[in-house]
Amino acid sequence: MFLIQEIKDLNGEKNKFLEELREKENKLEIKRVQYQKLTSEDEVVKKSKEKFNLIRIDHLDKIHVNKNKINNLKKYIAKKYD
Repeated sequence: MFLIQEIKDLNGEKNKFLEELREKENKLEIKRVQYQKLTSEDEVVKKSKEKFNLIRIDHLDKIHVNKNKINNLKKYIAKKYD
């Protein structure tokens, strides 16, 4: 009689622990999904645009620059290190 009750108690504990484990696994899975959403390419591009005013350039064959800006930058750097 005593062993049967002890087995039932242990089974009850086991089931309780298994349920706790399932809850923790579910929470972990939710966190994984959130992480994947936040680190997806689309989300990173969106945040980069919003927070840092960065733009996405798909084809980087040529870059158009202003010669005056380059010359001004060269002068600035030359002054800085003279």
